[in-house]
Amino acid sequence: MRSATTPDPVDGSDHERLQREVDLLRRRLSDANVGLASFENLFRISPFPIMEQDYTQVERWMDGLRRDGVTDVREVLPDIDAVREIVPLIWIAAANPAAAEAVGLPIDELIGPVDPLIVNDESYPSWIAQFEAVWSRTPEAHTAFVAGTPDGRTYDAESTLSAPLVDGEPDFSRAMFTIVDVSEHRSEERRMEQLIVSKSRFLASISHELRTPLTAILGFSQMLEEGSGLSEDERRLMVSSIAEQAGEMSDLIDDLLVAARAETGDVNVEPRTIDVVEEINRTLTAGGSFTEQVRFDSPEETTKVLADPTRVRQILRNLLTNAEKYGGPDVAVTVSPVGEWVDIDVSDDGPGLPLDQWEPIFGLYHRAHGDEDQSLGIGLSVSRQLAELMGGSLVYRHQRGRSVFRLRLPAA
Repeated sequence: MRSATTPDPVDGSDHERLQREVDLLRRRLSDANVGLASFENLFRISPFPIMEQDYTQVERWMDGLRRDGVTDVREVLPDIDAVREIVPLIWIAAANPAAAEAVGLPIDELIGPVDPLIVNDESYPSWIAQFEAVWSRTPEAHTAFVAGTPDGRTYDAESTLSAPLVDGEPDFSRAMFTIVDVSEHRSEERRMEQLIVSKSRFLASISHELRTPLTAILGFSQMLEEGSGLSEDERRLMVSSIAEQAGEMSDLIDDLLVAARAETGDVNVEPRTIDVVEEINRTLTAGGSFTEQVRFDSPEETTKVLADPTRVRQILRNLLTNAEKYGGPDVAVTVSPVGEWVDIDVSDDGPGLPLDQWEPIFGLYHRAHGDEDQSLGIGLSVSRQLAELMGGSLVYRHQRGRSVFRLRLPAA
């Protein structure tokens, strides 16, 4: 007789089925272990700062606020000082090394209640976004703000709070908080925004600078065409003015072409051996208001340089025009051989620029003198580009009471 405790025999088919089910359970357990290990490894080595945060105490605090009739969490968190008092209610359950670096505290100090020490003055948008997400039961919140560390380091950051959904409701007891340093991106973004603004001003300025001589040319041409009541001297003066204004337009267009071609590396420069003194004299005798009363004491020796004569004259025109617009009345040009170089100085007795403007004035869209109504020239930027393409340089200095632009070219 079979004992009541003796199991019934299992036939072959049942045994195989049970074995398959056991094997399946083992595979699933193995996969789960691998998945858990992979997640933990990813959490640890992730370059992005990640923290697991528990807002349970925050939720209890908010329940009390609602019972007291509060309808908006901002009512009790109006500023960063109020936030500092409440942040210890947030419990950091886990953090990866990247998070410790971003926050500025070791992991063992980071775990536990949030330390008000890590709440910097500019981080209010991030903290209030977290509290508002918990208040409104919103499972995700994204914020851009300025983060800071206890040692005073600040950086542009973006944070994201994500709470898992359980039965359709966010579980803020195990929410993930990430913070990313976007300083480089923000810096480039601001640079591009400033570039767009500068280009807009630049285009408006160029339109103005072109319109001024063009208006004079059209006006004098119309008067000459009508011809009534004009003396011969008046006609000659008008023709001379038309030529002068047309020359200014031509010079400006030359600069625009160089600026446009420089962006594609297509500026035409043809250096050859030239006498720089002859090019200075040609520039001064060509006429134009910028050449009036300019002192040039030609050196006794012939000064040869390796440069493009057309580009040298273009640079000289720009420097003399700049001196006429912004410098003092005493404008001088001097030439000095310096070893393997030849220096051409265009100087004036104007007040000069502060030291922090000596380099920025060569920027393409830089406004050197701070006047919002002042036109934006491109002459200095173009002149430096041309000087460097010829193997030379162009710098600015204010020394011994004079503003000096020094064009240095290789001696031939």
